[in-house]
Amino acid sequence: MDLSAFPYLQGNYAPVSEERDLGEDQLRVEGEVPRSLRGAYMRDGANVAFQPNHYVYPLDGDGMVHAVYFRDGHVEYKNRWVETAHLKTERKFNRMIYGSVGKILPVPQEVIDAGGEPNPVRNTANTNVLYHGGKLLAMWEGGFPHLLNSDLSTVGLYDYDGALQPGDALTAHPKICPETGQLISCTQRWDSPNYWVQIFDAQARHVRTIPVTFERKGIIHDLQITDNYVIIFYAPAFHSLEKAMKGEDPFMWEPELGTKIHVIPRDGRGEQRVFETDPFFSWHFCNGFERGNEIVIDYIWINSIPFAQAQGSGAEKQPRRMHRMTLDMATGKVRDEEFSNVFCEFSRVDERRMGKDYRYGFAASSNREWGDAHGYNCTGRYDFKTGETKLWEYGPEANAGEPVYVANPDSDREEDGWVMCFVFNPGEGAFLSILSAGDFDSGPVAKVHIPGRVPNGFHANWMQGLTLS
Repeated sequence: MDLSAFPYLQGNYAPVSEERDLGEDQLRVEGEVPRSLRGAYMRDGANVAFQPNHYVYPLDGDGMVHAVYFRDGHVEYKNRWVETAHLKTERKFNRMIYGSVGKILPVPQEVIDAGGEPNPVRNTANTNVLYHGGKLLAMWEGGFPHLLNSDLSTVGLYDYDGALQPGDALTAHPKICPETGQLISCTQRWDSPNYWVQIFDAQARHVRTIPVTFERKGIIHDLQITDNYVIIFYAPAFHSLEKAMKGEDPFMWEPELGTKIHVIPRDGRGEQRVFETDPFFSWHFCNGFERGNEIVIDYIWINSIPFAQAQGSGAEKQPRRMHRMTLDMATGKVRDEEFSNVFCEFSRVDERRMGKDYRYGFAASSNREWGDAHGYNCTGRYDFKTGETKLWEYGPEANAGEPVYVANPDSDREEDGWVMCFVFNPGEGAFLSILSAGDFDSGPVAKVHIPGRVPNGFHANWMQGLTLS
């Protein structure tokens, strides 16, 4: 493949071609892996299998999951493509068939006649991998999730026993309530501007749907929960499927509309509130919680829509910062403040504190300027009690992924857990970093070195108790 035209398919954004199974004898462990951990760290990401016609970061690319399994201090590694119908069709014809979300291609009739996937919009299954209710899912917000086995082999599309209807697109960014075990998610549709909050119980059974009405279909990636509410940001960012099919620029940013914050009661009863503020975009929440008459929301602020049809526009690498927003439910006022001036993204917390008051947020962070394609060479810890931001740098040229907090099974304290992420550092190679959440001065307590490369990706999670045997 010639990927030279695409900045976000260069360096450690470039795909890998092999699926591998590496036992502990093929990995090198530096330091000591916590013996109390039993489960798997998994991360999804884009890994193009065929020469693309066009590429919009971070929306395109076939999904590939990378996993490190932990058991009694021992580790194993696997990576697998998610076997989507689109990928299998392209393999059958041994060429690229489906276009980019920025330039959608019509599906050739010969492909449809041969039983290939007829939908021109690729289900990438590349955004997130989640374990809930005994189901391991590779997720993409434009369609159904894919059910996986624990060894990362693909079972197929998953519709939650019929709760998802044809045309529903399930978010790749749900939240799990630490008290009830509920999965709070949402669906959107290509043929409707509206949004539906979807709630599933701890066994992944559908509980309720809460409709939210919009005049236009917005680009809504994430949601946040508190004890009583679901919060979403409705930025003035829009995508036109019709323009993408014509090869025209499908992405629209209309800042004169401002950004609206929707506050939706989780029980489906009561008034849905809408707060209005200056325009901004956000991919990711960090956390949120209720405090008296206020809702506090920590999130990653971006000035405007962070992607474009044009290659090398710089939209993707514009500044992004950790912000704290406060919604006054009594007065309707919005207060928004920059918490840290560090370039950061992919924010996470101790999931036991999801929707609750908390101390630490973690994010992929950077302390340097980047060229054609941005990255993150640090893991950042954002202390919302002291106001301190602390970075652990892996190297000036390193690429570090989303940091996932992994709870210490023997402690309820945030500082006693670990923070894991994949890192690629030139000269050192690829490894899974394991930092102490409470000690960002001493560096990783362990590195699991992986031969070859683990490309930059998107979202990761800890799969408690999920093992290969």
